[in-house]
Parts: sequence; C-alpha cells; structure tokens
Amino acid sequence: MGTVAAHWIGNPDAQAVVLYLHGGGYTQPATEGYYLYFKRLVEDLNTHAQSKEIAVLVLAYQLAPEATYPTQLQEAATVLAHLLNETARSPADVFVTGDSAGGGLSMSLLSHILHPHPDVPRIELSAPLAGALLYSPLVSFSTDHDSIARNAQLDMIPPIMLRRWAAMYLAKANPSNPETDPGPVTGDSYSEPASNPPSWWSGLHRVVGDVFIWAGTNEVLIDSIREFGRDLRDGWVEGDGQAQRVTYLETLHEAHIAPIMQVMTSTSKSDAQVAIEEWYKVQLQR
Repeated sequence: MGTVAAHWIGNPDAQAVVLYLHGGGYTQPATEGYYLYFKRLVEDLNTHAQSKEIAVLVLAYQLAPEATYPTQLQEAATVLAHLLNETARSPADVFVTGDSAGGGLSMSLLSHILHPHPDVPRIELSAPLAGALLYSPLVSFSTDHDSIARNAQLDMIPPIMLRRWAAMYLAKANPSNPETDPGPVTGDSYSEPASNPPSWWSGLHRVVGDVFIWAGTNEVLIDSIREFGRDLRDGWVEGDGQAQRVTYLETLHEAHIAPIMQVMTSTSKSDAQVAIEEWYKVQLQR
C-alpha cells in the first residue's frame, strides 16, 4: 500500500518497541494526552538499567469516514511488518498496544496474524510478540449491553456515538450525512473482536506472549470488555496457553481509558498506571 505515517516517542533505535494504535472511534486523531502519557511511560521504564531500552511508535492511521475498514488494519500490519523485517527486531521485542478503538484494532491485528485476512498483508512470526496491552478496548459495536445505560452518566461515550463511529468505520454510514444514527451496526471477526467464540483465540499464545486488558467499572463498555476478556482467556487456555499469561484488571469507579486521561489531571500515578508499568517491566526483563 502507499505511505503509512507513524511518530516515534523515544529512541527509534531502542531494542524494544511499543506499536501504539490510538483511540478516537476510528474518526479522530491522537490527542496530546496520548503523547504525554507515553513520554512519561518511556522515560520511567528506561530508568531501569536491567531492562531493555523501549520506545513507542504511534501509528497515525487514516481516519473514517474518508478511510474505512480494512484500511486501518492494513496500515497497522504494514508498520508491524516494517518493525519486524526492515529494522530486524525480534517479535519478542515488539508490543502491540491500543486504547478504545485502538484496542479493538490491536485485537484485529492479532486476529489477522492468527487467521490471515485475505485483504491484509500476511505477517509471519519467528516467535510470539512480546505482549499486547489494551486500555478500555472497543471490541463490540453493540449498544445493547446493560452497562451502556447503567454507566451512561458516569462515562464519556453516548450510545449514538458508538453506532455512528462503527458505521463510519465499516462504510455503513449514510453517505449524505454520516452523523445520522445508523441503528445497530455489526462487524466481522476482525473488526468486532468480541463477536468471536473462544475457539477463535485458540493458539493466540503463539502470536503474543502475554496479554493485559484494563477496564474501569464505570465504563459504558465494561460489560462487553468483561465478556471479551472471558472468551479470550478461555480460548487461550483451550489452545494450551498458560492462564497466568493473560492479565485482566478492572479499577473501581474509573471511566473510559482512565490510565491515559489521568496524566492530564494529576502528576501522581494511579494504581492502574503503576500496574501497567510493572507489567511492562516484567516483559522487558524476559
């Protein structure tokens, strides 16, 4: 495909790299908060001499509705292939990470490696990727989960926006007015990861060594994230992956992508931010 844009945070020659896929409903670019969060994370992780040096590469994927699925998945696969083939990094030194829609895109990318998508460049791994970390992943486009209404006053995402974003991403929006409520929207096994049975994730441990899923109990997405987390773990274990290599963490009274948003409002680290940092430290010493 054509040129794909991405932005480095940290040393581009660092041994370990986080390929970061940002959120924003596939329709909005990465905001300042993402760069502040990852700048601090990279600096703090790199103070540990016993760990590999790490940097972050933020994919600036094309946005919907002008660019639609699977364009964003094609771009993510292209950048991952670049890291593995052009920079000669080991898969064991590459993380795939994303928040919200970027968390969903991260799982689309891992799905593609496990079950190659016919319209996306194939990726062959010589070893599992180092890890995948998902912040409040958008893994379901359904607005029927109880938490959509239960947490409507506690979170930032109204149901109509979930449907609009999904329709724009999947090229199902009204072409004359993409802001029109499209009603229920469904994706496929790649674009909507939570639509898959546990068996879809069997063998995922051969694609990625560890998975960390974070969610807040006040999220409108929490029910779908919980269901997805259970299905992923079940499939992981059924495929002979070790259960302890899948970490699922919920933080009470936190809303959507709180570990990232908190960097804009507080200089101290939350428990979730610390837990995520500690997870990275463990992976970087493997």
